[in-house]
Amino acid sequence: MKKAFKKVLNIFYSSEEFILVTHLNPDIDGISSMLSIHLFLKALNKISYPLIEEIPDNVGFLPFSNVLILIENFNKQLKDPWVIVVDTHSPGRINEKIYQRISNYKKFLIIDHHQKEDKSLFSSEQISLIDPSSPSTTFLIYKIFKKSNFKISFEIAYNLLAGLYYDTGCFKYENVNKYVFKVASELCNLGVNPYQIASSLFENISLEEIEGLKIILERLEFLNNESIVISYLTYDDFYRINYKNLGDFANFLRSIKDVKIAAFIKETEKNVVSVSLRSKAPIEVIEFARIFGGGGHKYASGFKLKVKNFYEFLDSFKKLIQEYYGK
Repeated sequence: MKKAFKKVLNIFYSSEEFILVTHLNPDIDGISSMLSIHLFLKALNKISYPLIEEIPDNVGFLPFSNVLILIENFNKQLKDPWVIVVDTHSPGRINEKIYQRISNYKKFLIIDHHQKEDKSLFSSEQISLIDPSSPSTTFLIYKIFKKSNFKISFEIAYNLLAGLYYDTGCFKYENVNKYVFKVASELCNLGVNPYQIASSLFENISLEEIEGLKIILERLEFLNNESIVISYLTYDDFYRINYKNLGDFANFLRSIKDVKIAAFIKETEKNVVSVSLRSKAPIEVIEFARIFGGGGHKYASGFKLKVKNFYEFLDSFKKLIQEYYGK
C-alpha cells in the first residue's frame, strides 16, 4: 500500500492537467472525493476539471461545489491529461457521455474503496489504488494527503469529513472502527463542524423526496417472514413528482425492525432499473448483486439493468431474492 501511495503522489506532483470523474448518480463520497483532490491540485498550482453528468440538489453545502463542470459544458481539448476516477473502478459505472469524453485518453488513476468486481480496464496503462477496508473513498484520500505531509485546508477537510460521514451512515454502519473516529477527530480539529454536515445531509429533505417516500411506504412488501423488505418507484413516479435526484431510501428500509435485507428498486429511465441492496451483518448482499453484474460492499451493494418490462422484472426479482435467502 505504501508503494501505491507513492505512485499516486508522484502522479499528482509530476503532472500538470487532470480530469476528475466519479460514478453514475454520484453520491456525497464520490463528489467530495473529486472536490478534495481538485482543491489539493489547485494548491499545487495544477489544473483539474471535475466533470459530472448532473449536479445533485444536496451538494450545494460542500465547499467549492460550484467548480463542478457539467459534461455538456466541457469543450476543452486536452493533450495528455491524467484521468482520476474516484469511488468506482469500473468503466461500466461511468456516465455514458463522460466515458465517451475520456475513453481516448491513456493515463488513468483509480482511487476506490469498493471490492473489486470488474476486470475491465479504462486503459492498459491505468494505476489503481483500491482499498476495500477503507470506509469511504475520502478516508483513503485523507491517507494519501497525510503521506504527502500536505497541510489540509478547512475546505478540503470539510469535503473529506462529509464523504466519510455519508458513507458510514452517520457512523452507524459495519465499516466503522476506531480509526474512523480518529480521522474524523483530526478533520474536526481543522475547524470542521460535524453538526453542519449532518444537518445539511439529513435535515434538508425536499418536498419531492417526501412525496417519493410516501409512495415507497405505500408499496412496502415484506418477504421471507418479514426478514426482507422491498419497495420501488417507477419511471412514471419520477415523471409525476418531477424529481430525478431522489435520495436512496434503501438504508431507511433496512432500519425497519426485524428486517435483515432491504431492496429499493428505481426505474429512473424507461425500462432501466437501478437496485440498491442493503443488509444487516452477518447477512451479505454483494454476492446476490453479482448475479446481476453488480457489486459494492458486503452489506451495501447494487446493480443497474436494462429490462423489457418493469413489472415483469419486479416479479422475477422478488422470487429470486426469496429463493436466494431462503436457503
